[in-house]
Amino acid sequence: MIDYLYYRFYRLWLHSSLAEGAVFMGMLMFSVILSTNVLTVWGMLTRYGIVAYPSDIQYYIIEGGIIALLSWRFFFRKRYDRIIARYDDESPVQRKSGAWVLALYVVSTIAVFFLEALQRQGKI
Repeated sequence: MIDYLYYRFYRLWLHSSLAEGAVFMGMLMFSVILSTNVLTVWGMLTRYGIVAYPSDIQYYIIEGGIIALLSWRFFFRKRYDRIIARYDDESPVQRKSGAWVLALYVVSTIAVFFLEALQRQGKI
């Protein structure tokens, strides 16, 4: 699933004005969304008193760690080429459903993030 979501972000950037950097920008966008997921779960755990809210340094470590892990996963031995080749022969129906999957993932990530933030009313 991670590979497919990366591929969808890659395709999204491929159709933008920054198409030359689609491989890298897709990974960066995916890392931002994944870090939002991690911070949302962390916020929920904070709400129940299981963990403390991350400090600025912890936030930078989380974001940098996710970027480093995804960079290693996709760029080590040019794995992104194999991912792109595997999903590049999708039919138009599969592409459309993949676009819906990506849209649903992004919208649900942002919605849950805002709901979690509103539920704790901005309190840290």
